[in-house]
Amino acid sequence: MCVEARISMSCIDTQFFYLHRISLVTLGLWPYDRTMLVQLRSCVFSLITISFIIFQLTTFLTTEWTIDFIVEILSISLFFLLCIIPYHFIWLDKHLVKHMLENLQRICSELKDENEIAIIKRYGHIAKCVAIGLTLLAMWGLFVFTLLPILPRIFGIFSLLVNKSESYRKIYIRTEYFVDEEKYFYFILLHLYAAQYIAVGTLIGAGILVTGYSTYFCGLFNIASYRIKQAMRINCDEVTNQKNKREINKKISQAVDIHRTALKLIEFLLCNFEGTYFVLIAIIILCLSLQLVGIFYAISFAFRMENFLIHCGFTVGILTCSLGINCVGQAITDHYNYIFSSAYNVRWYVASVRVQRLILFLLQKGTKPYNMKFGGIYTISLESFASLSTVSISYFTVIYSMQK
Repeated sequence: MCVEARISMSCIDTQFFYLHRISLVTLGLWPYDRTMLVQLRSCVFSLITISFIIFQLTTFLTTEWTIDFIVEILSISLFFLLCIIPYHFIWLDKHLVKHMLENLQRICSELKDENEIAIIKRYGHIAKCVAIGLTLLAMWGLFVFTLLPILPRIFGIFSLLVNKSESYRKIYIRTEYFVDEEKYFYFILLHLYAAQYIAVGTLIGAGILVTGYSTYFCGLFNIASYRIKQAMRINCDEVTNQKNKREINKKISQAVDIHRTALKLIEFLLCNFEGTYFVLIAIIILCLSLQLVGIFYAISFAFRMENFLIHCGFTVGILTCSLGINCVGQAITDHYNYIFSSAYNVRWYVASVRVQRLILFLLQKGTKPYNMKFGGIYTISLESFASLSTVSISYFTVIYSMQK
């Protein structure tokens, strides 16, 4: 490998994986740092988020149950639960994160062609931009939610909705701590802020993890397509040369190898994440339906700006996560199919018989549509995202009819 190539590959980790590392280190989920202090911090994070959900659910003990009340509590509790599950999954299955990271770094370090290095760096830059975009979106959402409890005091914009005798110290998420909430307002507010920052931080960390790895999978598939094209960019006279035949065989074999390696990594990820993803899908559908009901109620029956902003923010977060996961799944499928399009369009008919057999092997695999599936049931694609949204809207109409 030339010196320039070595320098370029050594910079890949520092340029494109550092956001992934920072997000996991902040949450105490970095698999290479599991000291006692880090484990204690992770336990505190888990305790904060779980206890917040518990104090939300305790309102069922002190408040009369109505459809509106149930929707309000469950819509927020399920969102926090949606954040807790990935946190514990990454914490418990640290070998998954290690395996994926080490194999991607090994594959990148083995690249020798400068154009291949440029391809993987381009996809790494895409992963970096996606991570920054997700972080900025989360920061904006947290900024809005942080201001909600103190907006009445600062601007008085909700003064028309609050009696003069009523205090401005109001928590916008209903909880029951069995204490004087006026007296312990700031402690309750601190608990709320801590829970929501941990929850959103977990979503961002998981989002950076999944989108980053998936983007690199697309880069590996693109490199496989590049190798196939480069292998067959020869003249007919050069094919008869025995040295060129060996070079073509080598490049085609390398394309098949990196294609197979990328598939193994994807299948490893799907296999380990399968059970958790089914649980998340069920929670996403139910939570999204409840958020839509909350938005409708906040607008139609008792207009409360804080409730409207809360449900809209959670809805945007859920839709962004769902759309992001399904977009990366669709991108992987498209890049996978592009390999066979490249193999079909090259001048395979001028190659040796052995090379033609390899290309025929690729074309035969391309006859079967490839999709990222969990349990052979749910396919990660834009079509599945549309179906998921449709199901959520259907449940929304059912809940609304019950409320009516």
